[in-house]
Amino acid sequence: MRLPTQPTRTARTLLTACALAATLPAAHAAHAAGGWDEAVQGDFANLGTTPTAITLELGSNPVRGTTGRQNSVVDRDYFSFTLPAGWQLDTLTVVGGSFLGVSGLSFIGVQAGPQVTVNPTGGSPAGLLGWVHFGANDIGTDILGLMGIGFGASGFQSPLPAGTYSFWVQDTGTGVASYQLDFGVSAVPEPASALLMLAGVAALLRRRAAPPRSA
Repeated sequence: MRLPTQPTRTARTLLTACALAATLPAAHAAHAAGGWDEAVQGDFANLGTTPTAITLELGSNPVRGTTGRQNSVVDRDYFSFTLPAGWQLDTLTVVGGSFLGVSGLSFIGVQAGPQVTVNPTGGSPAGLLGWVHFGANDIGTDILGLMGIGFGASGFQSPLPAGTYSFWVQDTGTGVASYQLDFGVSAVPEPASALLMLAGVAALLRRRAAPPRSA
């Protein structure tokens, strides 16, 4: 009597469903209502102690703004958001259309909590969770991991888990610079549910692979 050598169609279907269930929670939604556009919703706060509160949704969250220096007045952008339990920030991508300023190079930093308390003219990133400089060469690049290894900051490993975070964006030169960033948020996969599904599939495969009992 020949024993089964590969999963049946039913088992293969269950395996496929299980694999999809394990990956779908982390996939970005096609559309999201989160983010901010200064041209539409108003300027970001210029003080780290009173950042503009924005909302991020699952999926893609575009953030657009301008910074720079004109007549010795520096325009910095500060905003904060809270990721609820079960969510994480996976990516922070530089989008095309950025860097119309003279320097072509901008700074972005992040601090855990509802404020940025680091002195913007102090010359030290101590107190920041992470930071990085980004420019035109970074368009299309996810810079979240690079922020995590910013020299002098406390550092982090991507993705950022649930919590409240405050961001600081500033151009490094004179004139007006625009930036466009995309914050990619996903739901954290639930290991317990995935393990239960895998256990169920494994049990089904064992039953189908077992030889029939003799009469």
